[in-house]
Amino acid sequence: MRISWYFGFGWLSILTVVACAVGINRLGGAIAWALYVPFLVVALYMTVRFRLYNAELWRRVHARAMITYGSLAEQEYETARKEGREFDIRVPCRGLADQLFGQSLASEIDSLLGDGRKQYYRELAEAYPLAFLKGVNEDRRDAVLDGVRRDIEASELGPDIVIAKAIERKHNRREAANYLQALLLGRVR
Repeated sequence: MRISWYFGFGWLSILTVVACAVGINRLGGAIAWALYVPFLVVALYMTVRFRLYNAELWRRVHARAMITYGSLAEQEYETARKEGREFDIRVPCRGLADQLFGQSLASEIDSLLGDGRKQYYRELAEAYPLAFLKGVNEDRRDAVLDGVRRDIEASELGPDIVIAKAIERKHNRREAANYLQALLLGRVR
């Protein structure tokens, strides 16, 4: 079971905290004091990740989708290698869309996997410019929005477009714009 998509941290963090806590309780002296350091560091890490994960609605959708996308991309990579061809990013993206939406949005997703992707992102940026302008001074706002437009034009196809559409359907377009902003800032993992 993957708990990282639900809490923002994985089993290794939990095991580290539990092992350190048991060691602190059972052992004495300098070893117990030495175990406080990893215990506190990992506990702080877990707290920050959990708060961050729950503060931004898009993170759960992204985490679940990337788990699925990872296995689909691996399958496509193996198939492409066996067939002696290039990896086709559309194949795992299409598979991810099928997993997330079924066949109900097939034509819309096909459009997003083609020329409609950049248009979708441009529309998000135009509809929700404040998502991209948090903490930006008034005199720099136009430059920031121009940079967002340039980044959208320079971007390449990836699973992010399918995930953005899933976020829109699960939450709303504003949250999809927040996801795009995090993508452009490199905060999506």
